[in-house]
Amino acid sequence: MIHPLIYLSALSLLAGAATVQQFNGSSVLDISSCPIAYYGQIYNQLDVTFTSENVAICFNVFGEECIVGPQLTEEVFDFFVNSTDNGIFHTNLPNLDTVLSCTVNLKFTDIGKEVELVLGNFGTQAAVYLFTELEGSTVFDVMISDQKVNKLNVTNTPEHLQEFSVVDISACRFSGAVYPTDSVVSFDPDTCTNVTCSSTAELLDVRCGPSETCQGNNICLMDTIYTCTLVGPTVIDFNGNVAYVEDRCAYVVLSDLSDPDYRVIATFQERRRKDVSFLDSFIVEGPGVQINLKQDGIFRLGDTSITSEELSQLIPGMQFDLDQNGRLSTFSMFNYTFTFFFDGTMAQFSFSAPTQELSLQGLCGNSSESLSELRVSDLSAGGCEILYNDATDSSINCTTATEFCRRLLEDTFSSCHSFVDPMPYISACIDTLCSYPSVDGVNCEFFGAYVRACSLHGINTANDWSSVADCSLPPPFCQGRTCTPNEFCAEGLNSGETSCFCRALFAAKYRETNTLGSPTVCGPKTASLTLVGCLLEEKGIDYSALHLFDPTCRGQIDEQTHNVTFSYDNINTCGTKVTANGSQIIYLNAVTNLSNPNDIITRSDQVYINFTCIQTQPDDKTVSFKIKDSSVIVHVTSEIWNYTLTMNAYTDPKHTKLLNPDSEVLLDQRIWVELNSYELDDNLIKLVTNSCWASPNPSPNGDLKYDLIVNGCPNDPTVTVLENGQGTTNSFAFKMFRFIGYRGEIYLHCQVQLCIENCAKACKGARGRRSLKHTHKSEHSAFISMAWIN
Repeated sequence: MIHPLIYLSALSLLAGAATVQQFNGSSVLDISSCPIAYYGQIYNQLDVTFTSENVAICFNVFGEECIVGPQLTEEVFDFFVNSTDNGIFHTNLPNLDTVLSCTVNLKFTDIGKEVELVLGNFGTQAAVYLFTELEGSTVFDVMISDQKVNKLNVTNTPEHLQEFSVVDISACRFSGAVYPTDSVVSFDPDTCTNVTCSSTAELLDVRCGPSETCQGNNICLMDTIYTCTLVGPTVIDFNGNVAYVEDRCAYVVLSDLSDPDYRVIATFQERRRKDVSFLDSFIVEGPGVQINLKQDGIFRLGDTSITSEELSQLIPGMQFDLDQNGRLSTFSMFNYTFTFFFDGTMAQFSFSAPTQELSLQGLCGNSSESLSELRVSDLSAGGCEILYNDATDSSINCTTATEFCRRLLEDTFSSCHSFVDPMPYISACIDTLCSYPSVDGVNCEFFGAYVRACSLHGINTANDWSSVADCSLPPPFCQGRTCTPNEFCAEGLNSGETSCFCRALFAAKYRETNTLGSPTVCGPKTASLTLVGCLLEEKGIDYSALHLFDPTCRGQIDEQTHNVTFSYDNINTCGTKVTANGSQIIYLNAVTNLSNPNDIITRSDQVYINFTCIQTQPDDKTVSFKIKDSSVIVHVTSEIWNYTLTMNAYTDPKHTKLLNPDSEVLLDQRIWVELNSYELDDNLIKLVTNSCWASPNPSPNGDLKYDLIVNGCPNDPTVTVLENGQGTTNSFAFKMFRFIGYRGEIYLHCQVQLCIENCAKACKGARGRRSLKHTHKSEHSAFISMAWIN
C-alpha cells in the first residue's frame, strides 16, 4: 500500500514539473523563475554545499542565510521548479494567506532513502517543508545571520512515520533587521508614524495622509487648502474675502513680519478702459534681489531671462515649470510651501496647513490692511493712483453679466461647492463684467480660476465647464509673447490666439483723432509715416501686407516699440505722385494693402492711409546759382566715330559771355547752352541734341527729373532750340529754375546723336511736364552733364 504522502509527492512530480536537472557535488542553482522571499529578503539563487559535516542550502554567498542539514552519504541531487500545489503547505500552515505560485524542489539521497526539501513561493510569503523516510530524527536548521531561528525535524520510528515537517519562513526586513508577521516594526507618536509587518509579510508604513498634519500623540488632522486668486482687478484672499483694485499701482500680495526680506508684489495696469485695472505682472523680492515675471511667463533678473536653477539660487528653494496652461512655481516662504500659478491673466497662490489663523500679510493675507498701506510706491508708475471715468460702453449689460457669472452655481460645478465657495468668484466676476466689456477672454478667466481652485482639492470639472461658460480649453496663454509697456497680451477678438493690444491711456490720443499713428513727417528730401503696431493689431491689420504705391516699399517694424514706419526719399520715391497747385507742390502716396491702388474691388478689408507731403514754393527770385564747371568736355568713341563733345553756358544769345564758377545766375534768368562737337566733318555729319533734362542728383537716370528737350523739341515754355541737326554745333536757351525741397546741386544732362541726313527737327510747340522716371537710349548716342550749385 502506498502511503498518502508518498502518493502526493509522486503526483507532484508527474503533474507538469519542469525538466529535472541532476547535479553532482556542491553547485549554484538559478531560481529566478521561482524566487523565494526568505524572511522578507527575496533571493534568485541557491548555493548547495556538501561538507564532511553537513549539507547547506544557502541564499547568499556569505553563508549566513541558510538551511543546514546533516551530512549525506551521496552528493548527487535532483533540482526542478514546480507549479503544482499539492496542498501540504496550506494544510499545515493555515496562516499562509496568499496563493502558492511555485516551488523549488531539491531531492537528496541518504543511505538509499529520499530526502526532499521543498521551498514554496507565496509572493511576499514563503514556506519550506522537509520530507524523508529515514529512520530516526532528521533535522535541518533554519538560519538567519548565522543564528538558528527555526528547524525542520522529521522523526520516523517503526511504530510511527512522521515523514515531513513544515516551517513558515515569512517575515519582513526593515533597516537590516527581521520582523515576524503581525508585528510592530516602528512607532513614533510624535510624528504619527507606525510601521508594521502585516500577516502577509508586507511592510506597512502608516502615517498622516498628504492632506493631513500630525498633531502629536499619533493624532492626524486634515489640512486646509488655502488658495488666493488674483483675476482681473479682483483679489480673493486666503479667507475668501474679495478686494477690488481700482488703480494701476503695485501692491504687496504676500509678506510676513517674521521674514521682512521676502515679499511677493503684484502690479496692475489698465487694458482697453482707463477706469478698470487688471493683474499684469509679479515681482518676487529676496535679500538684495528682485525677480520679475510678466505676462509672457519669463522670469527675469533686470532685463535678462533666468533659468529655474538660477532662480533657485537667487530665491532659495524657488523653482518653476512651464506647461501649455501657464507658469507653475513652488517656493518655501514664511514657513509654508507655496504653489504659484500664473498664465498671464490669472494667478493663484496655494498651500496646505492645519486650520489656523494665518499671520500672512498682503492682499492674499490680512484683509484688514487698506490698499494704501499695501501700495509699493517705488515700484509703481508715476500717477498710478489717478482714477479715470471712461464713457459708458453700450456693449456692457450688467444683468446679462450677472446671469453669466452665476453659472458657477450650476450642477457642473456642484461637486466642488463644498470645497471651494463659488460666491467670491461670482462676486469678482460680476464686479468686473459690469465695468468692462466681455472681450479678451476676460469672462472665461473667472471660470478658469474657480475650476483650478477646485482641482487643488482633487475635483475635476475640466471636461464640462468650458461648454457651460462658452470658453475655449485650454485658455490662451501668452507664453513667449513679449509686449511693450504700452501694450497688454490677451486673446484676440476672433482668432483665439494671443496678441499685443494697446493700453487705453497710451491709445487715447490716437483714438481721439481716429488715427492709427503719428502724423506724416515731411523733410526736404524725405517723408515718413509711423503706424502704431498695437492699433493695427486691434483692427486686425497685418502690417506685413501693407505697402506704399510701389508694392516693394514696405514698412519696417521696430522690435522694441512694435511701431511700423513707411518712408520714401528723392532716390526711391516708392511710386509717389507729384502734382502742383499754385505755389504748392504736393507729394502724394498712401499706405495700403491693395496690390494696385487703382483696383476697384477687393475681397479683404481695405486699408488706405493717406501719406501726403505739401511743399510751399518760396520767393525764389532771390535765389542765385553758380555754375560748377565753366566748360564740360567729353571724349566720345562709338564704333567708327571718335570725337570730342563740349557743353558751355552763356548769359547772352551771341554766346560771348561765358559763365564761370564766379558768375551768379538768378532764378528765371535766361541761360544759353551750346553743344559743340569737334573732329567731325561738318559737311557730312550733323550733331542732334535729342533730349535734355535736369535732376537734383548726378545720375541721369534718377527717379526725379525735369525734361527741357524731348525728341529734339522744347518741353518747357521757356526753352528755345537753335540749329539742332544743322551742323556740328547747336544750342538751346531756358530760364533758370530749381527743384522744390532741394537746395543742393542741379544737374543738366543732354543726350546727343550723330546724324548724316534729314537731321533737322520740326517742332510745333512746347509744353512743360514733370516726370518721375524716364530713360533715354539711342544708338551711337552720347551723354554730357553740367552741374549748378545753389
